[in-house]
This record gives sequence, C-alpha cells and structure tokens, in this order.
Amino acid sequence: MSPAPVSAPRGRPLVVLFVGMGLFTLWMLVQRWNASILDRYEFRQLQTALSIFWMKQEGFHLDYLTPLFGPPWSIPMEFPTYQWCVALLSRFGGMPLEQTGRLVSILFFLTALPAAYDLLGLAGLSASRRLLALTIVLSTPVYLFYTRAVMIETTALCFSLWFLCALHRAAGPHAWRWLAAAVLFAILGALTKITTFALYCVPAAILVAAQCWRAARIDGRFSLVAAGRRGLPAVLPVALALGVTLWWVAHGDALKHSNPYTGFLASTELHQWNYGSLALRLEPSFWQHILENITHNLLCEGALALSLVCATFATDRARRVALACLAGFAAGPLIFANLYHVHDYYYTANAFLLTGAAGLLLASAWDNPHLTATTRWLALGIVLALQYNAFDRGYHYYYWKAAPPPPDLATIIRDTVPPDAVVLISGDDWNPLLPYYAQRRAVMVAGGRDDEPGVLEDVLARLPPRRIAAMVMVGDKVRQNRELLRARCTRFGFSPHPFASNDNADLYLPADEIASAALRLRGQLFGNARVLMSPAQGITIPDAKEQDLADQAFPMCAPAPVRARSKFGISLGDMEGRRIINAHAPSELYFRPPAGATHIEATAGLAASAYAKPLPEASDGIVIEIFEQLPNGLRRLLIHRELTPATRDSDRGPQEISFANGAPFTGQLVFTFGPGPAGNIAYDQAYWARIEIR
Repeated sequence: MSPAPVSAPRGRPLVVLFVGMGLFTLWMLVQRWNASILDRYEFRQLQTALSIFWMKQEGFHLDYLTPLFGPPWSIPMEFPTYQWCVALLSRFGGMPLEQTGRLVSILFFLTALPAAYDLLGLAGLSASRRLLALTIVLSTPVYLFYTRAVMIETTALCFSLWFLCALHRAAGPHAWRWLAAAVLFAILGALTKITTFALYCVPAAILVAAQCWRAARIDGRFSLVAAGRRGLPAVLPVALALGVTLWWVAHGDALKHSNPYTGFLASTELHQWNYGSLALRLEPSFWQHILENITHNLLCEGALALSLVCATFATDRARRVALACLAGFAAGPLIFANLYHVHDYYYTANAFLLTGAAGLLLASAWDNPHLTATTRWLALGIVLALQYNAFDRGYHYYYWKAAPPPPDLATIIRDTVPPDAVVLISGDDWNPLLPYYAQRRAVMVAGGRDDEPGVLEDVLARLPPRRIAAMVMVGDKVRQNRELLRARCTRFGFSPHPFASNDNADLYLPADEIASAALRLRGQLFGNARVLMSPAQGITIPDAKEQDLADQAFPMCAPAPVRARSKFGISLGDMEGRRIINAHAPSELYFRPPAGATHIEATAGLAASAYAKPLPEASDGIVIEIFEQLPNGLRRLLIHRELTPATRDSDRGPQEISFANGAPFTGQLVFTFGPGPAGNIAYDQAYWARIEIR
C-alpha cells in the first residue's frame, strides 16, 4: 500500500472546520425563521415581498406589480429574478411567502460558494486551503444577517460570482461553452442588480487583462492579435449585459413616467441618490463611516490587521489576486458612494471580495514554513472569534430581539375592505408596510403631495368608480388637517370619524360600511390598534346594576351623569379633601353633552390602596375609555388609556384626560372603567375626580 500524501492529514482539519462553520452559519440563518420581516431595512424587504405577493395572486408578468400608486400598478426597479423564484417556490411548494424568501436567499448564497471555490484556484490554493478562505467568508457578519433577508442581494451576488468564474474558465478547455455561460450569468447579474454586477466587472477586467498579457507574449514578443483574440470575446458578456440592462431601465422609466406619482422613481431622478456627489467622496467623515461599516459588518479591526500580517507570508500570486479583489471591493463606495454611505446591506455585494481576499491571504500563508502550526491555528481562532464579536456589535440587537408583529391596522383593513378594492394612503410616503400586510392595492400620496388634488384626480380617473374603499391618514400633519379630511370624506363618502386607529394612523371607511365592518370585527382583540366604532352596547359587566342618576347631585361633574351601569355600584366619596365618584371597574357613566360641546376634560385614577401592596395583592391595572353613542346606533371610541400603577409609577395618583372633537358631539357620552388586559377586576378601585364636557 502506498503512503498517504503528506498534505492530506494537514488538510483534513480545515475541511472539518469548513463543514463546522457551514453548519454554524446555517444555524444562525434559521434563527427567528418565522419572525416578521420587520427587523432591519424592512422598507426594502417589504417592497420585495409586496411584489412577490402580487405575483402569486396575479401571475407572472414582465411588468410585475408593486401596487402602491395606482395604474399601471407597476414600478419596476430590478428585473424580478429573485421575486419570480420565490413566488414559484411558494406557490407550487405551498410554503409561506416570507419563509420562502429567506430560503431562496440562503440557497443563492450557498450556490455562490462553488464559484468562489473555483476562483480561489487563481491564487494557487489547494482544495483544503480554498475551504479555509471560504471559512473566513462564512464568518462575515453582513452575510450572517442579510442572507436570511427577503431581499435580492445574494441572488445578484451569486450570478456575479458565477459570471467571473465562467469568464475565467473561458480561457481554457470548452471556451465557447464557458463564454456562453458567462453571457447568461452576466445578463442575469446585471438585470438582477446592476450595482452588484458592476463591482465584479473590475476583477473581471483585471483577470482578462492578465490573460491577454499572457496570451500576447509569444516567443518574447507582444502580439496584439493574440491579445485581441483573447480579450475581445471577453467583452461580449459585459456588452450584452449592459445593453439588456439599459433596455430594462428605459422600459421601467417609461412605466414610471406614465403615473404622475411615480416619476420620482425613474433612474434619471435617482442619479444623485445612487452615486452621490464628488463632495461626499472628499469628506473625511464619509471614509470614516465606510471604515466603521467595514470593521462592524465585514472584517473587524483585529481580523483586518491579521490579514495584513498574513500578506507578508503569502505568495506573490496570492497577493496579486487579493489586490484584484480589493479593487472590486473599493469600486462599491467609490462608484455608488451614497448607497454605501446610507445602507449597510449594500455590502452584501462586495463583502465577498474583502473577506475573500483576507481568507486567501491567510490560506496562502498557512503553508509558509516560518509559521508554526500553533501560530496558524491561533491566528485562525482569533480571526473567527473577532468576526463573531463584530457580528455581536453590529447586528446583535436586530438579530436576537423579537421582530415587531405585523400591524393590527393592516389586519383590520384586510378584514373590512374588499379584496378588489383600493386603499388611499396619505402621510406615509411610499412605505409598503400597510399595503403588504393588508394585501390590498393602494394609492399612496408620496412626497407630501396632498396639496395637489388635481394630481390625485388624474390617478383616480384610471380607476373604476367606488374602487377607493378606505383611507389611511398617517402622521399628525395629515391626521389633524381638518380641511383635507373634510374634502376627502366628502369626495369618497367616508364617515367623518375614523373607524380604527393606532398611535400614528387613522383608518376611514365609507359611512354606509361602518356598521357591517364593526360587526365583522366584533369580539376581536388588537394589541397595537383600536377599533373606534362598535355596536352600541355597553361593556361586558356580569350582574350589572342599573342606576338612574338624573336627580342626584355630582358637584365634580358638568353636566351631571344621567345613569350608570356597574358591577359594584356607583357612589360618592371623599379623597384627600375632594369629592369623587367611586366607580370600581367595570363601570359606565352616561352623560348628555351640552349643545355645541366639543371638549372633554377629566381626572381619574386608582385609589392608592389598590396598589399599596405588590402584585398579586394589587390591581393589575384598569382601562379608561370614553365613547360617543352615535345616532346610527354605533359607539365611537374617543379616549383609550391603560393605567398600571402597580408597575408604572407615572400611573399613580390622579391622571388628567383631555379630548377635543372636530365637531360638536351628536350623542350621549359614556365614561367607562374596564379591567386590565388579564380581565382581573380584583382591587380595581377606580374613581372619577372631575368630568367637564363643554
């Protein structure tokens, strides 16, 4: 039996290390697998997911739908390579959209590794040393985080790396087959994301130039013909890719200019945003920020320093390949300065070139006789430990925290607005959050253009009548714009009062749909939104006691309540020298507002004895709500406030409540105390110290 090669036992531990790192990477990527996509850069993830959702609904079109602005409902940015893959797999595989998006991103990243493995051969690395270099790539923080995102980044990265690999292979056997593959991968890479593909054209140009130089040196002489014979075919993939991409961009711009709300997304309008100014590149703070992104998200300071040390022990060939990689990496912030300044996920494109260069330098130095085995393994262990520390610094907060759930307001829209209807949204620019989770088409008034009603009418003229079936006003600027609200409600037949609300937005529905919508949502509980309209029945009070208060004096109230419903009865009392109404939860007080009244001022709270002891021997809190009984038989929620004085000091003592209505009240007002979220009424000794309706 012949003896095993000397390199085999030395290489086996590196193979095991690579497999272990690969398994660790996969474990990291599947954490929080079922969490929402609202973790980081959710705007970009939501926009991508929105297009995928409508592909599943409407089928596959070149002018794919992103229905945010009205007809033609299409604002094509990148070619939808990734989106089609996700939609197909989700549609025919029966998998949820977001989890499918994560899976496809991971698969494209993994598929890029064989191309990188092949390219590392340019540095003269053996098989196990190539795996060592890829181990460093797998430790890149930006990949440990964004590879699991519903984004196109790893798809473009995969095609760009395979383009570079095919171009390299086109200089050897089966040249035309590999050249055809390079054309295909170049077109797919450029169409999927031109800002990624462009970076890999830099090492591609260096690679082809080196091949041309070698091919042109015949018998010590330089042959221009031989150089051209090698170089000209290599231009073909890039030329075709750029030509197809220019056609796609022109096609997309024409669609965007066909809608008065989407012209700002045309490539000509985004030039400054994409490239940034020369002044930005000359700012020291710009390069400081780029360095921070590198050391926090790509290659930490210690790993960067060790890579430079390894460069002194690496071969000349490895150093040349590393320099070519660094040239491609630097092209990112140099060409697309603003994008790399603003978005850390853009480094998904070029991180492979930086950490790949660091990895190949370490791998090349691995066999240097001046380095002991202990030194090599110690350096490798330090690099991997520092890389995880960088991930912990840069992404720990976003990675391990629970991502916010989908907004309840979107659920309310989905449950109350017909599937073929359109939602008009103002004040949220073109944030896809509500349209995506509501699964409804939207007309979003972007850029604060609510003062241009003629533009909105131009867009609405392309819609069938009655297709605008809901309106969402986001932010105080539009929520409090009474003139705008009055005009919109009149134009579309909406109720003048919001149907549902959260801390930042109000939902309006047609007046004739309010009652049926309230019934559909009856009994549903929402954590971050409130349904403001409900059937005109009182809160649930077991064994409720009815009290007629019309003839009783209530000096702390103006006007006095006319009746009450409660479990334990309503009574007058004293607290710290002032008269109060004892109204242990659950309880209701009914008032007839004076004619023309529009304001409510009140003081309420929990008695100090209710939270004097620690839980569970104290109240777990109460809910204060004030309703208006509307003439149409519905209740409108005016005030909702939760008090938990046992756990929140600011809720202790008298609490002031104030409300201003946009128009005079038209029905009775109901002041209620309800139990806390757990429904426990123990120790809920609530009181009203003052109620004024004016």
